[in-house]
Amino acid sequence: MCSRPLSDLLGILVLLCIMIPAVQASVPLWTVQASPGIDLSTVVMSHDASTIVAGGDQLILLSPDGKKIWSGWSGTTLEVSRDGRYIVTSQGQTVRLFSREGTILWDQSLEGGVTAISITPDASMIAAGGGNTVQSWYNSGSGLGKNVTETVQDIKISPIGDQIIVATAKALRSFNMSYVPNWDDDRVSPGSVMISGDGTGIAFPNGNHIRMYHGSGTLLWDRTYSGGTILSLAYSWDGSTIVAGRDDGTVIVLDRDGKLLWTGKAGLWVTSVGVSDDGSTIATGSIDNQINVFNRQGTLLGSYTTKSPIKSRSVAVSEDGTLIVAVDLSNVYGFSRTPPSSLVTVPVAETTGNKSTGLIPDSVAIVTTTPGVERVPSQSSTASVPTTGTTPASGFPWTLTLLSLALILLVLKKK
Repeated sequence: MCSRPLSDLLGILVLLCIMIPAVQASVPLWTVQASPGIDLSTVVMSHDASTIVAGGDQLILLSPDGKKIWSGWSGTTLEVSRDGRYIVTSQGQTVRLFSREGTILWDQSLEGGVTAISITPDASMIAAGGGNTVQSWYNSGSGLGKNVTETVQDIKISPIGDQIIVATAKALRSFNMSYVPNWDDDRVSPGSVMISGDGTGIAFPNGNHIRMYHGSGTLLWDRTYSGGTILSLAYSWDGSTIVAGRDDGTVIVLDRDGKLLWTGKAGLWVTSVGVSDDGSTIATGSIDNQINVFNRQGTLLGSYTTKSPIKSRSVAVSEDGTLIVAVDLSNVYGFSRTPPSSLVTVPVAETTGNKSTGLIPDSVAIVTTTPGVERVPSQSSTASVPTTGTTPASGFPWTLTLLSLALILLVLKKK
């Protein structure tokens, strides 16, 4: 008879049951493939996750469940309004404003080519910078302001709409909405800049430094963090959490005062990072095809290997942290922060026009049997063409079941 107490065996089973959902969490909820020959390079998501837009050689707009709404045009830089109703993109010298439905509302030209764009949360104002030119417009497309500065590397409109922050090759500069200068710091050359939701915190990386300014231009702190050069930065809407991805394969997480909370391994070069509004969910993407999701305490919630590298600005997190999206060269992925429960409510694919729902075990792959409808954006009319929709999530990781049985047999054999 086995001398191992039954309680020990039950303990092992409980441990394995805890492990399995953690692995399931790293399986995409959905995957959407770009058209053949189309390369993707960036993604944005509205704060409420109602609108997801992937960009690159083609723009692809998706719903939170991975349904393709429309695709067309192109955009190497992307921003979206907080409610997802407006999308601003750029390609070459052109800045375009789209409605969520895919209608082009206007396009404008910027001398020298666009390198960075920004939009206020309510989409009332749009700004762009490129070369040594910065310019802004109202939502209607009428001009708001224009100025000349050093080579523009990044631009952000403060969420409260009181100033535009421009990161240049020689300084950090603040302008009002008509590009009248407010304040500047010419001791730095920031490559990117992030602003908190209330506009009081302005953060940017410089090598292995991060500097924090008050919205008024006062330098609050400047800290050095041992390790690699910072490649990507994210700043939570509530101002509580700063996330930086580095070229030594680590991600560092700081509080609002610059205190290092933790350092974690996140692939090779961590080219993209995202954070929820309250800092509770952190996502990273790396050049070696790794997606990782952490909580604010540094616990790894899930990992996934994509088919190709993750570039900069290719990871986004919803305001509540429940949905994470990422793009590699040819796919858009949607992930859930939390492990799925044993049963989930899933709509059955429409076949006769009537919709029904039922409880389906989350270990069953959900297949869309009826193609959706993809709308190609147009200035004058909206054309309809069929699309194949999304790729369903993979099924239950059966290898873990075999591992569970093997461990139990090993315990019984040792007696």
